Amino acid sequence: MSPHGLPDWGLTGPKHVTYGLDDLGEHAVRMGSPHLWDRRGDVIYSSDFRDGLAMFHTGAWGLGAQVDLVTGFSRQGAYSVRLRAGSNGQQRAYLQLAFPFQDPSNVGLEFSFSVEPNTEKVRAQIEWWDGATSYMAWCRYMHVVKDIDCWVHPGVGHIIDPNVSRHECVRPEHTMKLVVDMAANEYVRFMIDDLSYNLGGLEARRAGAIFPPYWVFTVQQEGVALTNPDIYVDNVIVTQNEPS
Repeated sequence: MSPHGLPDWGLTGPKHVTYGLDDLGEHAVRMGSPHLWDRRGDVIYSSDFRDGLAMFHTGAWGLGAQVDLVTGFSRQGAYSVRLRAGSNGQQRAYLQLAFPFQDPSNVGLEFSFSVEPNTEKVRAQIEWWDGATSYMAWCRYMHVVKDIDCWVHPGVGHIIDPNVSRHECVRPEHTMKLVVDMAANEYVRFMIDDLSYNLGGLEARRAGAIFPPYWVFTVQQEGVALTNPDIYVDNVIVTQNEPS
């Protein structure tokens, strides 16, 4: 019998008895991995909340705002997280992940989410500090005004698409992903469902800040004033080594 295939853990060295695979992504998805929508990049953290909130920090502003783990409104598995925005003040609720700094590369934040009539904005945000400078990049879907924008240096909004409308749903039927280049301190791309935008050349907002090197990834909802909209978030994934 001649050798065939590749080992599951690498790209060299044929096997005789079993077949190796170049890419185990499909196998991982079939085994229940939440990494099923955009498989580019190397996953450094993923959660479908089967282990609770685990690494996540939470926060909420305004009357009635809250963040909690729930069942019955998930994209995958039993659990999702409800972000209920406050009815006044900043009218926000968020999930946040923080990690020690790594070698700069293209990094991504992906998550699935729902939308209801009083959801004003849903934001994907990546921040990083290198010890001397802080950088912030975010893109958000503006459900009320029906557009997508991002935050660029020196701290101004930039419209990516002035005409985007997503259907309203109780369960997390939408997915968005933001990718940034931490080495160049620029945006790379933003994706929402079937739409993809090349954002190369747009500079992330930067400011002087003497903080220890760190990463922060945030999923946030902002609601319409005087309401308490709920959205449900699932399949949160952080990646590195994303292609440009």
